[in-house]
Amino acid sequence: MNATLRPTGALKAYISGKDEIPIAAGRTVRETLTGLKIPPEVIALVVVNEELQSKDYLIQEGDLVRVLAVIGGG
Repeated sequence: MNATLRPTGALKAYISGKDEIPIAAGRTVRETLTGLKIPPEVIALVVVNEELQSKDYLIQEGDLVRVLAVIGGG
């Protein structure tokens, strides 16, 4: 069984506009993002199974990983 990555907003562009994609368990969020060509530095928040986590969180089978982008403005 795998886990699921659910990017929000503009981050969906990195996964061809999909709402979510399956990802492999056993890697960190940072490694997974890098493998998908999503720059980890554009990620402001990582939420796994409704709990705030760091990008160094080791993804477990069945996890739902949501990532939210840094919002710029000014």
